[in-house]
Amino acid sequence: MLDTGPVLYLATATFVLVSLSWGRKRWENRSRPPLPPGPPCLPLLGSILSLDDPSRPWLSFNAFRSTYGDIIYARLLTKPVVVVNSEEIARDLFELRSTIYSDKPQSIVHEAFAMDFSIAFFPYGDRWRLHRRIFHQQFRQAAIPTYHHELLRSAHKMLFSFLQNPHNYTSHVQMFTSSFILSIVYDYQPKSENDRLVRIILKYTELAVAAVGPRAAMVMETFPFLLQLPVWFPGATFKRTSVECHKAGQDAKEIPFKYVTDRMASHIARSIEHNGLTQNHNQMNGFENKVIEKAIKEAARTAFAATNETTVGTILVFLLAMVLHPEVQAKVQADIDRVIGKDRLPDFNDRPALPYVEAVLRETLRWHPVAPMGLYILSQFQLNPTVLSGIPHATTTSDIYNGYFIPKGVDVIPNTAMTHDEQKYPNPDEFKPERFLHEDGSLTSDTMPLGFGLGRRSCVGRYLVEAALWVAITSFLATFSIQKTLDEHGEEIPVVPKFTTGLIIHPETFPCRIVPRFKDASVESLTQLTGLGSSESIDINFEPNTDIVGEQS
Repeated sequence: MLDTGPVLYLATATFVLVSLSWGRKRWENRSRPPLPPGPPCLPLLGSILSLDDPSRPWLSFNAFRSTYGDIIYARLLTKPVVVVNSEEIARDLFELRSTIYSDKPQSIVHEAFAMDFSIAFFPYGDRWRLHRRIFHQQFRQAAIPTYHHELLRSAHKMLFSFLQNPHNYTSHVQMFTSSFILSIVYDYQPKSENDRLVRIILKYTELAVAAVGPRAAMVMETFPFLLQLPVWFPGATFKRTSVECHKAGQDAKEIPFKYVTDRMASHIARSIEHNGLTQNHNQMNGFENKVIEKAIKEAARTAFAATNETTVGTILVFLLAMVLHPEVQAKVQADIDRVIGKDRLPDFNDRPALPYVEAVLRETLRWHPVAPMGLYILSQFQLNPTVLSGIPHATTTSDIYNGYFIPKGVDVIPNTAMTHDEQKYPNPDEFKPERFLHEDGSLTSDTMPLGFGLGRRSCVGRYLVEAALWVAITSFLATFSIQKTLDEHGEEIPVVPKFTTGLIIHPETFPCRIVPRFKDASVESLTQLTGLGSSESIDINFEPNTDIVGEQS
């Protein structure tokens, strides 16, 4: 006869343990404070059906504010999140309680699409500290004047591009950003918008942005087995793109770095060593050389990624604002003319004397943030994380705030829709730089920090990005105006703002005319103003430079 005693004992013990676990959890849920209020959560789907437009979740969570308050709990599919709609609460959590709220959410998408090189995705620990030290040394506020020359040079090249081909404005802005960051990080001067090194670095960005949007990220996070399918399997698009991203990402990390180290070996490079990254070998005790070298490669790649799309997007928002608000454009141009005149171009010494330009810059960051919410569904793929205010944080332990329970490991997301808080920014949909000025014309203390994050995980590249935006805006308005396009009857064609969806939100291409402000504008006059030799101006017909960068491996 079969002895069923051990089986019965095991079943009983299992039942008792499960019952105790269930009872303990139920008791804890009853004894602890409640979770923050939020929209209904359904099995598997979570709160997704409550979002009016899942591709623009920040709008829904901003609307939820009137119903649920400034701190909201929700589930995006199976992922719990806490969304913060108040700047005051965001500062309380990320600054005053930074020891709890400085971790980062981890996702299978990061490694699958070669995004795990970026400091923005590192959990709080030694690797994050090493990268933070590298970035702080190179991009702290006191170091930014070192880069003024490169920023001005890149901005002046952009002016040549606008003069030669005013229609292709997005490419010119892209080239401006690529030019100054490649010069700063790799001591490399791209010669054209089709430059081979630029294409190598951007290829990864383009691949990943096209492949991994908010919806795709949610699908992969919910159904991770899709990333385990063989590349030949029908419908295994995610896996095939993952392989391509890893190849492109490796090229983007190794090829530019090899270019610099080869030049350093020949004693003709200055950038990475000059800017302090290589010097970290001698300053970072406790780390192996291989660890430091890997960190430097990743930091260099992050510096490009963290500056590129968001800086381009913000400048495009500025151009859209100017074509929609010609009265603001005229006012800032008058201010520039008053300070600078017409016989030279602006430089960074003029910045303190141009508060209205500064106000326009801050209003651009406020009016339409290019990354309006670092929600989980967006954060799974965010190529430019270090310059975004909405990047999600994660808790290292549970917490109680304002009577609400914040679980350990939950994603806590500042919704940058708070830049449209009507109490702080009346008529928030209007583009009104004066909101950042006192009555006497001096700047207020509101420097728009929400555009760069709060707490220990805030953007270490903030001051470089602000300097780049300032020189681009000021140089452009000193020499050009942007206007609405005219139809065949000479009437202005209305501009209806439309924005992309996804990771970085920027204006879709809009009709406009970019015209020189002065009738005698020419390559020769611009050469005289900028001091650039004709060989340094950008010829949009140049062929890619294949002599400097070798074939992709």
